[in-house]
Amino acid sequence: MNSYSKKDLILKTIIETYLNGNIPVGSNELNNKVSIPASTIRVYFKKLSDEGILTQLHISSGRIPTTRAMKAYWRDLIFEENLVIRDLSLLEFLLNKFEIYALVYGGDELILNEINVVNNKFIILDFKYNELVLKFSQDAFLFMQRLVGLALKDIENLAFKVNFEELLEKIIALKQAMIYYRYNESRAYQIYQNDNFIKLLSPKIGFYFDEKLKFEPLFEEGFMGLKFKSMFLGKESNIIFAGSVYSDFKTMLNIIKEAA
Repeated sequence: MNSYSKKDLILKTIIETYLNGNIPVGSNELNNKVSIPASTIRVYFKKLSDEGILTQLHISSGRIPTTRAMKAYWRDLIFEENLVIRDLSLLEFLLNKFEIYALVYGGDELILNEINVVNNKFIILDFKYNELVLKFSQDAFLFMQRLVGLALKDIENLAFKVNFEELLEKIIALKQAMIYYRYNESRAYQIYQNDNFIKLLSPKIGFYFDEKLKFEPLFEEGFMGLKFKSMFLGKESNIIFAGSVYSDFKTMLNIIKEAA
């Protein structure tokens, strides 16, 4: 069991209580949860508020964590490497309940099996059940020869590094055709409040996840995204969740895990 200082225990309990109910947390309510005197809790409330970790919406109300506190909380969590989703109705219930957007797409796991040249006009990249067709050039052919055996995600990274725009466009088009699921697009719009929300509708957003958790500048201040490898209704895929830093991703993911 983790050992927390009083300060850390109070902060963690405030955050998880707020995630559960989305209402300010008072010292008396916290006292019932952590068995620390309310007077001591109020001292820590003051310290945490002075540090910019808690804030008070009204003089008579309890405290809520700031976005700074929430970002630190999410960074400290250890997330599962993979998700298994078998029940679509449960997933949609959770996405609605916690006001979270989801995008599921395939493609990253595809392996380049071989390369063929047709009439010195086209280069065909064979991914067994999928293929990409590029205009032929000797430089492109020599570059692609070195990529046989690599996964599409790795090929995409290399194409980005050498600015191979045609290949990048073809990869995005392939992934776009392999979108398996998209839900709560209205929540995606709320994250940006402008046409930038469109980037959340495309698998291209996944390219910018060099780690599982992302905040700004990929998302607007106060919002976040999570990316997981997943087995979605039997299909190997990636899943991206996006929502407010105050959305209870932890509970949602725990329920998904328990249902798997």
